[in-house]
Amino acid sequence: MNDFDRLRATLLDLARALQHDSIPLIVGGGFGLYLKQEHVQQSGARTLLELPLPRSTNDIDIFLRVDVLIRLDAMQKVASALKTLCFEEIVDARYFQWRRKLVGGHEVKLDVLTGPLGNFRKQLKTDKAPRVRPKGDLKLHARQTEEAIDVDSRSMGITIAGICTDGTEHSIQVFVPHAFTYLLMKLFAFDDRKNDASKDVGRHHAMDLYRIVAMMIEAEYNEAVELCKAYAADSRVARARSIVTSDFATLTSLGVLRLREHELFDEHFAPDKFIEVLREVFAS
Repeated sequence: MNDFDRLRATLLDLARALQHDSIPLIVGGGFGLYLKQEHVQQSGARTLLELPLPRSTNDIDIFLRVDVLIRLDAMQKVASALKTLCFEEIVDARYFQWRRKLVGGHEVKLDVLTGPLGNFRKQLKTDKAPRVRPKGDLKLHARQTEEAIDVDSRSMGITIAGICTDGTEHSIQVFVPHAFTYLLMKLFAFDDRKNDASKDVGRHHAMDLYRIVAMMIEAEYNEAVELCKAYAADSRVARARSIVTSDFATLTSLGVLRLREHELFDEHFAPDKFIEVLREVFAS
């Protein structure tokens, strides 16, 4: 098994454990991008740019919809599934970051997140933000990701198939964020990490941004443009637009330089077209 096989097996295990509980799983982060790229490639759809090679990761970011998060019974089922699958809490991020040890000494990490709380905020316990959870006794929290606009309503359903960790074959539907949502999350992440040497000064996030743009098909590109217009006055989109202007506006902008420094950067990439798409999506 490689890293992606282990992540897929673990995701299949979790999805299978919850398949009868009406709890959709939205997979974000680097693994979500991998699954989305795999889906796009298998569909044969024409993408905006040539796709990069996958970027290795050892963690799964799971977004739980806010209408699930407010339900104590639903969250108890998620907590029970994690316990059954032998996930252990990570002490430094107790109750929303988990690890699972696999055969061969390998480990898979899982982060539990949720998007903007909107009108559901008063129904949740939020006194230790960004930790949020339903009211009641529960040792499972989600990390609020305010910039994940429309992660609940716009995520795309895809079918994943593979071998579970017990060796059985399984397939199930999960969801991956829309390009608009992904761009906001990765722009914020790049901005937060671009000067942090312990986080590779944002190179991975720059590469993820290129991947998000590259795998867009025309319909998703058009939707991203329209969504950006619809949220034009939103402070989160304003911040994303500012990051594009400061770090992804020219071939010598910091974000583009970080992209070129990444080990997966290839001279067949088209950073000029990447810049153009970002500018078009986040046009004022």
